[in-house]
Amino acid sequence: MSQPRSDWLFGTLRGLALLVLGWTFGALYGLSSLGLHSLFLPIGSMLLGLPLPRASTAGWILICCACVGALVVLVQQIPFHPFILAIWGIYIAAGLTGNGLLSRRRRSVLQPYLLLVLIAVGAGMVWQAYPTLAEGVFRGTDDRIVLPSQRAWWTVSAGALLAGLLGGITGLGGGYLLVPALVLMRIAPHVALWASIWLMLPLALVSTLVTARRSSPSWLQEGWLGAGAFLGGVAGATWALSFSAGMLVVCFGVALMVVAGITWRVVGLVAKATSREDDSGRTGKR
Repeated sequence: MSQPRSDWLFGTLRGLALLVLGWTFGALYGLSSLGLHSLFLPIGSMLLGLPLPRASTAGWILICCACVGALVVLVQQIPFHPFILAIWGIYIAAGLTGNGLLSRRRRSVLQPYLLLVLIAVGAGMVWQAYPTLAEGVFRGTDDRIVLPSQRAWWTVSAGALLAGLLGGITGLGGGYLLVPALVLMRIAPHVALWASIWLMLPLALVSTLVTARRSSPSWLQEGWLGAGAFLGGVAGATWALSFSAGMLVVCFGVALMVVAGITWRVVGLVAKATSREDDSGRTGKR
């Protein structure tokens, strides 16, 4: 009798821990739209003990639910625009083109250098936006978020093209590249965040379905993660809408530095592990 109770208690505590973990990732995604899949993989495989294919599926479920949660909040102030469909096409086509330009090995060599550049970009965004915090951290009640004009949508398209191309070449998520590109192109930070999350939603959904077919996810455990990510996405997007444009840029810059720095470290460890396996394989053949 005590054994089933202890199993139930352990399962409940594990579910709550997954809920909190999903909420943390979801809140960060709703606030920054940074691609967290590469960051979740080592946590899912090492901390949660998931096989790598299942950790990949869990990561995409997390991002997909965080996208939905964030958009539930964002669309209340920034409605869907049909031009998003065109941006989806541009981003996907650019990503496929970039993915075909370099081999996987060359992509893994280039990735750490771009991550270092992104850390510097994040620091530059913080440095540039910090003086504007004197005007206020929170957005005024009368400050409306306006969608780009017809001409500005071409700027958004150019940002999607650049993010897709570089993302395909390096293997990094579009959130790393799209939001900095749009902010540098003078697109409002809230609109840049909104566009980046809309851009990621179909890709996360397709990736979830594809990876789920290759693994055997436990929908109970992944369900806890997804529920936490959805609630975290709601919280992160709510915070993003409450912040002023300058504060949102500062938050994104700090998040970009931290996440890119951690990803850079993870990529370095994976590269070392891969080189050791290659060396041991060559030694074994000899």
